[in-house]
Amino acid sequence: MFTTGSLACLVAAAGGYGMALIFYLRRWPYAGRAALAIAFVLQGLYLLGRGWLGGVFVPNPIFEGPFLLPWSIALIILIRSLVDPDAPIAVTLMLVIGLTLFSIFYPQGMIPPSPKKLNIWALFFFTSESMAHALFYIGAGVATMSLFGKTPADGHLTWIVWGFIAYTIAQVTGAVWCFLGWGNTFSWGARHLGSAAIWTFFAACLHMKFIPAWNRRNALVTIVGAMLVFFISYGNYLREMRFPRVGG
Repeated sequence: MFTTGSLACLVAAAGGYGMALIFYLRRWPYAGRAALAIAFVLQGLYLLGRGWLGGVFVPNPIFEGPFLLPWSIALIILIRSLVDPDAPIAVTLMLVIGLTLFSIFYPQGMIPPSPKKLNIWALFFFTSESMAHALFYIGAGVATMSLFGKTPADGHLTWIVWGFIAYTIAQVTGAVWCFLGWGNTFSWGARHLGSAAIWTFFAACLHMKFIPAWNRRNALVTIVGAMLVFFISYGNYLREMRFPRVGG
């Protein structure tokens, strides 16, 4: 049975992302894509192995945010590098490296899932939320490069639109999961209020496009939005470090 008691795959993935960054900075795109693909597969194997942390396969640990997010970003930039070999991905690759390193030092065990969390809607929620966060971060990376004239001024908007769609899906699937598990679709807790704040912020960010005076500031607002996502999501992850865990 494939299982993970060590961090070998994850550490190797971090090294692979680092090599990919070096290759891209040296303008060796083919070597960079190869290193990125290998690192992506290694991190995927690590995620798959997390399913057996409890001795029997439980999918919940695979979808835990600190581990799924960098893999989601890597998936997007890998596809982007294949579709557009000239796409600037160094900034987002640096982010993948940083988040992967964070996950190496994050508690590796799984939080024992309650019956309320053993629900397909929970997995839909965490998948769409991580993908939305990944798209927001990539949008912020593109926005940062636009400030230096490396990408079109509005090049980040497509990423934010797709991120907003994914995040809206996360809110719907999360509400269904919440209703099935707890009997309501929203609670006035930090987790739900944080999600509402992120959704509202990016809804406003997208509508700023229709206000001419704000067009030039939209890139800065997108960067601030990514900082908001990071503050809220990683604040929750740091709090969850104190939760009891098994395996790992």
